[in-house]
Amino acid sequence: MKKLFPLLLLFSSPFLSYSQKVITGVPSPESIIAYKDGYFVSSIGQKLAAVDKDGDGAIAFVDKAGNVKSQRYFDEVLNAPKGIDIVNNQLYVADIDHLKGFDIATKKKIFDLNLEGKAQLLNDVYAVNDSLLFVTDSFTGDVLQVNLSSGQYKSIGTVTGANGVLFDKKSGILYVCSMGEQFNAQGKLYSKKLSDHAAAFAPVEGSPVGLFDGIVQVDDQRIILSDWQGIDGSKPGNLVTYHIGKKSYTRKEVKHSPADIAIDKKARMLLVPRLLDGEIDVAALEK
Repeated sequence: MKKLFPLLLLFSSPFLSYSQKVITGVPSPESIIAYKDGYFVSSIGQKLAAVDKDGDGAIAFVDKAGNVKSQRYFDEVLNAPKGIDIVNNQLYVADIDHLKGFDIATKKKIFDLNLEGKAQLLNDVYAVNDSLLFVTDSFTGDVLQVNLSSGQYKSIGTVTGANGVLFDKKSGILYVCSMGEQFNAQGKLYSKKLSDHAAAFAPVEGSPVGLFDGIVQVDDQRIILSDWQGIDGSKPGNLVTYHIGKKSYTRKEVKHSPADIAIDKKARMLLVPRLLDGEIDVAALEK
């Protein structure tokens, strides 16, 4: 989701051999983002019911030593929160058919886009600035552009099994990675020029194939995707580096169920939630 510094992913050894610590204590961690002295983590809940409105979800806060400081940072009832992003000290989260925003200082809800009856499984979010945000719907395939000031939204295209989303401000390209039709692990990396309103999302040339969840941009030439390989999490996961200029990719095996990856840019650490194990790997980045 976030623009990154160069990673250690291009080394020949397995990526997680560089893991510095494993954070535990947050059930079903789906998405994570660094904030000041810690990390906000979206927790689907003890029951791991990704589409149920059961009130079991929460946004946790963990310090950088790995201590869970709050299992439920915001008092608002959440069901199965997934993608999160922060802009101007406001945290936004996708929760099935609501996009909600919270003021981090006051812990009060400041935004609630109700998409009941329209959205089915909101998943990843990417906040471009304090008025523009993108959110994907994995069931409908819609990629929604949301005006945070007015609450207005529109679909700017569809990607079957849409999940991770990011916007490259320099190129003006919006990227979306897919889990594939009915989560069949035949998803690809898609893109479109945002300024071309008539353009449809199309697979990038040389796209990898997989069950893609998280997406981050390393630099002008590299994008990293997290790949479950299978929806049941029985296979090891992958971190896949797509090389934009070369139109090729490389893979590094990781533990299973890598979800919405992110970066702690200040500490230069890669954050890899492993949904099914209830763990988060924190791995060193290249200096």
